[in-house]
Amino acid sequence: MSHPMPASADPDAVSFSDEPAPRDRLLSGTFVGLLLTQFLGTTNDNILRWLVIGIGKEYFEKNHSLVLAIGSGCFVLPYILLAAPAGYLADRFSKRSVIVLCKVAEILIMATAVAAILIGNAHLLFAVVALAGAQAALFGPAKLGSIPEMLRSNKISSANGMIGLTTVIATVVGVTVGNWLSSENVTGPFGQEGWWLIAVVLVGLAIAGWLTSMLILRLPAANPARLFPYNLYGQTISDLKILFAGKGMRRVALGIMFFWSLGMMAHLNIDQFASEGGASQPQVSPLLAALVVGVGLGSVLAGIWSNGKVELGILPLGAGGLVLFSLLLYSVEGVLVDPDHAYTLSYVAACLFLVMLGVSSGLFDVPLAAYMQHYSATEHRGSILAASNFLTFSGMLAASLGYYLLRAPTEGGDPLLSARQVFLVCGFATLPVFIYILVLIPQATIKFLAWLVTHSIYRIRLYQREYLPEEGGAVLTPNHVSWLDGLLLITTSSRPVRMLITNELITNWWTRGLARIMG
Repeated sequence: MSHPMPASADPDAVSFSDEPAPRDRLLSGTFVGLLLTQFLGTTNDNILRWLVIGIGKEYFEKNHSLVLAIGSGCFVLPYILLAAPAGYLADRFSKRSVIVLCKVAEILIMATAVAAILIGNAHLLFAVVALAGAQAALFGPAKLGSIPEMLRSNKISSANGMIGLTTVIATVVGVTVGNWLSSENVTGPFGQEGWWLIAVVLVGLAIAGWLTSMLILRLPAANPARLFPYNLYGQTISDLKILFAGKGMRRVALGIMFFWSLGMMAHLNIDQFASEGGASQPQVSPLLAALVVGVGLGSVLAGIWSNGKVELGILPLGAGGLVLFSLLLYSVEGVLVDPDHAYTLSYVAACLFLVMLGVSSGLFDVPLAAYMQHYSATEHRGSILAASNFLTFSGMLAASLGYYLLRAPTEGGDPLLSARQVFLVCGFATLPVFIYILVLIPQATIKFLAWLVTHSIYRIRLYQREYLPEEGGAVLTPNHVSWLDGLLLITTSSRPVRMLITNELITNWWTRGLARIMG
């Protein structure tokens, strides 16, 4: 049976005993510094992007769709172009140093954004968004790669849950503040009358992010001998080869790419879904908020349910939820907001389904991110994360293009597919992924369900788990006081547990199948 996480010999696996990760507390000062830096940076990026999109709509009044596409494309494209340098910086230098310098660059970029608003040049504004995207692209591998160097391995899943939660909160705050600042009632036409307010927000948050980055303790460089990749294309190919060297890492990277590509399409579709339901622009915000709040809840749940392990068994639950709630969003019919501006039952149902879609997203994404950080070799972690970013954001660009094609106007002027039908496409696109995960990691799925059931019914305490090795063989010998010991035993480790039982119990097709799955 093929597993994405072999028991003891993933080629990318490392022992964390040799890494500088002495922090046992999740909310240690250095990790809190990273969380705050991530929160402030993501907030500022979203404020800038939606501020520029709002101002850009004033410059290009007849083509708002183009403004949305350019605004998103300018931010995403640097992730693809700078994948190789981002990986190099995260490996060659201390990740803390890279983070701090990225925050200094953010201050300069936000000051340039204010200058571009005063100059009144829309093209310069989009260029500044691209610079912000470049800064975020260089920041990403250092940020994610620093987590396993700050914390012990049993805290990685919880840490990713916290990162996911702060990211979605920052996204909500950033989108809201960015749209507010772009309003003519707040900053005047093209943002020029209230430029000082924009400067206070953008530059102020950037300075705050730089200050919080100082809380991060110094981390040693992972690969000080690494040379700068002057051939960016060749280095990107090399990084992709490192990423794809391990079967498990390859599958996880493709899973992350699929998730964020689907997420991009869903995010773009919510605006049109609300518009087709009669909602105004301010009434779109609760729908977007429902999705991102759900992602935050799902991320936290994934961190808790991982129970100090990299728990891929959560993936089927997340993928199944993505299928189910995408299809349920297709079932939402009628007007979302009636002519009297009253919310309808369909609007409430849409919010509920979007929350659950977000929860499913968090359950799907966090285990994949934790696996990549846990099982990536220290000296290649920056390259692996940068290559994963390259795949992910290439997929997001492709998803944006795919969404444009799905919504392209027909001869009658109506789009090729309605927004509801786009959600239907998302659901059916995820269905084969859901089936593939069930077939690929059945033991991990059974283990997680066993953990969920046993911990829901019983109050279980696990002692001296540190004696269970991360690598190599081990024999687990329960005293067999009841039939539950086997169920409890397989929940103790993220590694597969092979069980020895008498063949007298293997009497029919389903027990033989279960025995085959459990090794």
